[in-house]
Amino acid sequence: MLLRRLILLSAFLAAINCGAFAQQQNEAALPLEILKLKWEKQTQLPRNFDPSTIPMNGVFNDSNVRATVNSVINPADATRTATRNQSNAETSSVAVFPATPGRLRVVYIYSMRVKNVGQKQIDGVAWDYVFVDAVTSKEVGRHQFLSFETLESEKTTTFTSQLRSPPTRLVQTANTNNPSKERPRYIGKAIIQCVLYADDTAWLGPQAPTDICALLKTQRDLRKKK
Repeated sequence: MLLRRLILLSAFLAAINCGAFAQQQNEAALPLEILKLKWEKQTQLPRNFDPSTIPMNGVFNDSNVRATVNSVINPADATRTATRNQSNAETSSVAVFPATPGRLRVVYIYSMRVKNVGQKQIDGVAWDYVFVDAVTSKEVGRHQFLSFETLESEKTTTFTSQLRSPPTRLVQTANTNNPSKERPRYIGKAIIQCVLYADDTAWLGPQAPTDICALLKTQRDLRKKK
């Protein structure tokens, strides 16, 4: 009976210590300083598109090759040769470069430049890029990212992610009564959900999901194995 009480007491004290540690992590100041937040839209060519490819169709004109000086050229033959060369040049110029794709790939690049203002080395960060309406302050878009970078104390880095999704999917309907009305303006802000340290401890945001740090650690470990 005494042994059982000691075991229960030890478990109770361990639970108190874990709770105090978690509370300390949540109340600690954010170990990152956000220096710059940016997003941009890019149009990209398909990966297999190579404008430098020249198909060899048997017609290739080299302007550096000249007729032999000692050869005698008949005026009629010279006219036919010039006409044939011009025709070949027009044919080859069409086939030199492949046609540009009719539909280009559109992607959105989201980036955040940060500085490690804490004392520990950072291995990964879970963060959200949130867009809110400038007038109503209502959230209109959110993108979640897991970024991995070895970041020593007082060092800076830029986390960059590429998505096919635009900042917000809200569509602005046309206002027939007031066509000159300005489109809604959005404000972007970053929310740090979790900061994973090299010693496997973590800083958890006050409103972050409880399992976000575990997910961040799992993904970091998988990247290391690769």
